[in-house]
Amino acid sequence: MPILKSTLTRLSPTKLYGGPVKLHKEIILGSRMADGPNPFEEDLSNEMSPLAKDASQEKNPFFEEEDKETAATEILNRGPQTGVPTSPRKNSSEKPGVLKSSLRKVWEKSKMKARSPNEEKSEEKKSFFRLPSPLSDPDSIWKSPEKKKGRRESEELASPVKVSNGPEKKGPVDLESKTKMSFLKRNKVKAEPLPEQQRDAVPKVKEPLSVLEINNLIQKRDLVAADGHIIELEEECDRVKQQSPGGANTSKDSGRKEKDVALLYEALESELRKIVVESLHQALPAEQLEQMVQTIEEEEKADKAWANRGGVSRGGGRPRELRRKWREAVKGSVAERLPGERGSGPIDQCLRKLKEQTVSDLISVRKNLIPAYPKDYEVFNVYVRSYHEGLASCLSELGREELGIQELYHFLQWCHNDYFREVMGHEELTTHIRKQQLGPLLPTETVKKLEAACVTMVKSQITKNMEQELSTEQGKWKQGSGTFHSELANRVIQLLTEHVERSAAATEELGSQVALCCLCSLADFLQSFQMCVQGFYEQWYENRGSADWVVPQTIALVNVCHAFRDYIERLAQKVPGEGEEGKGRATVSLDKVSRGGDKFLTENLFDDLKPNFAKLLKKKWLHSSESFECITTSLKQHFNQLRKIQNQPYQELVSAVHKRVVIEYLRAVLQVRIVCNSREMRGQVAGRLTDEGAKLKELFENLNSTATWLDPAIHHLAEIVRLNDATSVQMEVGVLVDSYPDVRKDHISAVLNVRGDINQVNRQNILETLQDFEGNDSGPAPSRDRALFAEIATMPEMRCINLDMRRVSGCPAGCFAMFRHGNGHTS
Repeated sequence: MPILKSTLTRLSPTKLYGGPVKLHKEIILGSRMADGPNPFEEDLSNEMSPLAKDASQEKNPFFEEEDKETAATEILNRGPQTGVPTSPRKNSSEKPGVLKSSLRKVWEKSKMKARSPNEEKSEEKKSFFRLPSPLSDPDSIWKSPEKKKGRRESEELASPVKVSNGPEKKGPVDLESKTKMSFLKRNKVKAEPLPEQQRDAVPKVKEPLSVLEINNLIQKRDLVAADGHIIELEEECDRVKQQSPGGANTSKDSGRKEKDVALLYEALESELRKIVVESLHQALPAEQLEQMVQTIEEEEKADKAWANRGGVSRGGGRPRELRRKWREAVKGSVAERLPGERGSGPIDQCLRKLKEQTVSDLISVRKNLIPAYPKDYEVFNVYVRSYHEGLASCLSELGREELGIQELYHFLQWCHNDYFREVMGHEELTTHIRKQQLGPLLPTETVKKLEAACVTMVKSQITKNMEQELSTEQGKWKQGSGTFHSELANRVIQLLTEHVERSAAATEELGSQVALCCLCSLADFLQSFQMCVQGFYEQWYENRGSADWVVPQTIALVNVCHAFRDYIERLAQKVPGEGEEGKGRATVSLDKVSRGGDKFLTENLFDDLKPNFAKLLKKKWLHSSESFECITTSLKQHFNQLRKIQNQPYQELVSAVHKRVVIEYLRAVLQVRIVCNSREMRGQVAGRLTDEGAKLKELFENLNSTATWLDPAIHHLAEIVRLNDATSVQMEVGVLVDSYPDVRKDHISAVLNVRGDINQVNRQNILETLQDFEGNDSGPAPSRDRALFAEIATMPEMRCINLDMRRVSGCPAGCFAMFRHGNGHTS
């Protein structure tokens, strides 16, 4: 460790020609001082001790002659060229008096030649760093009271630098310093002490401090006193430079002193930074913070005075701007407190550390530092801005790393929400923080870049995960598990919901982008899902195996469509307008899957019902209700499974089955499988139609069918068969056509054929009733949901032919039997 060695010189009273005796005072420099030469000491190897220099320059009026003689003798003893001392000649014939006079003249001439004009001039203008001696110039205090005493330079006060285990360097001893020894040793003339009154009248002049002493004040953190001496030293340097701008020695001294001032200011600013840093780590004494604040204010006064004098900024000089440097020191100390690297831990742990460090430090600033600063410093806002900027820098570094999708969600959520809620909104800080003055933590470009990367990763991840789920589901279809429930929709929706919710928690913009991405990806997935379901049904139709396990699987697929449909609606609400295209594609795919499932379930049901519908409206049907009871029983058994379909798909399915059952029953009536030949038979047929229609109505009410508009159709046909007079039949036909606009003449004519008693005139009158309802033949057809008779095909109308029975009397009766059988009038 370097050691700064201060050498003080005093004269030994015991050695006449021994020269000055050097006293050493070692100062251990700080470990943090930069390597290299001591900044407060230059060229000490070529300099003498300041006390020795002063002793050589001051003249003692009482021993001037003796000094001259001694010096002349030494010059005489030196060689003419080399200056090496020689022994005096023993056999000299010159007289002592003459020799002494000659030597004095030689010495005076040599001294006059050695003095340069600059030295004569500098003799009059002594350095302000020189300490005048009261013995050499006792009247100097009263002669120039306005002139300050000289300040010792750093290189004059400092001894040669002693580096660890290095040799000590000593300056050469001047020849004149030895001649002063005779005066100090003999001590023949002593200054008479002044009377007490005169001593009180003499003004006490404060001795200026050296550079090392000022530096010691800085290290002791007596900053106000040190700053005052530095300002004074700086003013002296400027004054000397202005008074003697052309002198070479003055220029050298001025440059050296300016360097001393710069070094002292560096030490002062370094100590200020240390105080700022330590104030965050621990509670410092109030005196240190007060010293720092007062020093800053004193420097601001000096900057203002310098500016008023028209000062021009130069490197390292005024203005010092210590308050700005204090803010920079605060910013630097904050940066040291915040962890600059993420490390190997997860990002949420790093963000939690940032939050805890910031909150605890700001609370400490509010409690400990605000009282130590004046109000105009706005110290709390300075620290808040510094932490805000420090966190922004840390987060920018984290944002450049390769983050996973979950890490991105957590990172963006912390930047946009958690920071302002948990840090800036902390209960002990929120009332003191001016949030409107704080900008966003991350630049807009950085946020957009991170959001785009997040959306890309979301699309890739959810596409891969949904494909895996679909592959797993297909494996279950092949195994034929026979369950009525599938977890496919729940698993896929859970995957998407996690991304939608996490992104929306970060920012609204990111939430909309991710929701749109999920909607479009789901639409693509549902297209693949629909193709797989279609292939599943095609494979079953080809093999025509048992439907015992296919029905439960179909019910599960129908339920899956309903769950997907609800979720698509919710996603589309998050991105109105933009999500319509994805919603449309997804809905089309789901409709195909639902229709395919309903078609399979309905066909499987009517495969069982078809044989029984074929037995209706025949002669055996009049005497036995077995076929109809088989129909109702089969419907109940099938719907024990179909009830496991979720609410809305079930309502659609049961309504479709209800309509199909009514259509098949009406088809049996309109195919004219039976013709009534008496009033009693018409009453019997009408009664069976009415009774079975009521039973079907009750059955589908119990199955929660909402297609109640189908129930009156069978009743209207039964009334047309039951009524006796043509007028009543004509009115009932009008009611039927009003309820079901898709009724055609063929349908009415078939019902009249079942009656078997309507002549041609009444038939024409009844059929003309349809012409009163304009647009029945040429108007727009009712919607598919309300169409009933339009889906029922009738038998070709049977025309009556006018034959002369006398001519055909010879025809065998079997011919009529053939016509009767061909028209389906058999039982």
